[in-house]
Amino acid sequence: MNKKYLLLLIIGLAMVMLLPFIGIIKINLASLFENSNSSFIFWQIRIPRTLLGFIAGSSLALAGLIFQNIFKNSLATPYTLGISSGASAGIVLGIKLNLSMTFLGLSGLYILGFAGALISIGVILGIARIVKSYSIYTLLMSGVALNFLFSSLIVLIQYLFDFTQTISILRWLMGGMTPIGYRELLFLFPLYIFFILGTYFLKNELLIASAGEEFAYSKGLDIRKFRIIIFVAVSFMIGILVSFVGPIGFIGLIVPHTARLLFKRDFKSMLGFTIISGGLLLTLTDFLARTLIPPAEIPVGIITSLMGAPFFLFVLITNLRKNG
Repeated sequence: MNKKYLLLLIIGLAMVMLLPFIGIIKINLASLFENSNSSFIFWQIRIPRTLLGFIAGSSLALAGLIFQNIFKNSLATPYTLGISSGASAGIVLGIKLNLSMTFLGLSGLYILGFAGALISIGVILGIARIVKSYSIYTLLMSGVALNFLFSSLIVLIQYLFDFTQTISILRWLMGGMTPIGYRELLFLFPLYIFFILGTYFLKNELLIASAGEEFAYSKGLDIRKFRIIIFVAVSFMIGILVSFVGPIGFIGLIVPHTARLLFKRDFKSMLGFTIISGGLLLTLTDFLARTLIPPAEIPVGIITSLMGAPFFLFVLITNLRKNG
């Protein structure tokens, strides 16, 4: 194993193990196996929250890397293609309807959020089919238009809320990890492993896709078909994640772009760095969210946006200067 990865992995494991001990309520080793409040907080709140943060951050960063690759655009992220907004609109509608149903042990809100993401995917592919073009431009522009449409619907539905619902939706739209127990993790973990393994096995195709359509066809890769399959698969994962943790932005921009700067064309190294660093970044920002101003908690989406917005401008300015 590369020494850089080994060091990063050690740091990551240390963070995942240590962060749950730190918070308003102090946790010591002696209390972990007692029937006490501190034991419940550690095992049922902080551990699931830390693990969920790592999985979500890792997945968002990996999705960003894949989208930037297949769309050949360093500003492409999981949140510029309408998928996140579609999932968010579904959740907002569920809160408005006071949805209390469950399915397979999961809240009906998650189901509506996932349904919103599927609608986004369907509309984007439908537009591409109507215009008979599955080009990068068609998919990107359709996604951007849907992003604005769903954002407007969210504002409209929010306008119809009463005060209590407004507070609930505003809090959710800022993103955050608030699991109690391991139900969400048991659902997400198999999908997360499949997502990573699938990306690893397709790493050569993803690298070929980033070189352009003509090069891909010369290597025997049907780039347009491949692009659609990857777009749908990654969007599927994003829709599920957004339903669970809300629209946490910029993780899918910061980490993949840093990976590109560090590893250039070494896509295998980019993958390893992105998977580990994305998880660590969101885990750390979530830790800051719950400890910076106790007993209040800052929504993690605010912290990622405060970091990500300047970084986005940096990437934009760099690209504009490079392209003349």
